Amino acid sequence: MTRSVAAHARRADALFVAVGKPRLIKADMVKPGAAVIDIGINPVIRADGVSLVVGDVDFEAVSHVAGWLTPVPGGDGPVTLAMLMRNTVFAARRQRQSMQAEHVGAITDVGVEITRRARP
Repeated sequence: MTRSVAAHARRADALFVAVGKPRLIKADMVKPGAAVIDIGINPVIRADGVSLVVGDVDFEAVSHVAGWLTPVPGGDGPVTLAMLMRNTVFAARRQRQSMQAEHVGAITDVGVEITRRARP
């Protein structure tokens, strides 16, 4: 576990928070003007019984200090989705290239080409 989280956080120009503790990061833990990316998703129940999702950053307090702050929910989700789609396309291209490499052509001694699937 990191000792003196507040001291480390106050020095950061970019602070990525994924701890799993609701509203752990307070305004005094953030360097003025820093970019704060809140990745935490925590369900909490308010005193009036209403359930809501909050991040690991105290959004209301930190928004007055940070230069840029992602909201929860809805902050890093679009980026996560975009990266998931990018990686899916990348994986599909690699698989297609792999499949193309597995199919090899061979010339037999009688001059007939045979296409076979290479064994792994």
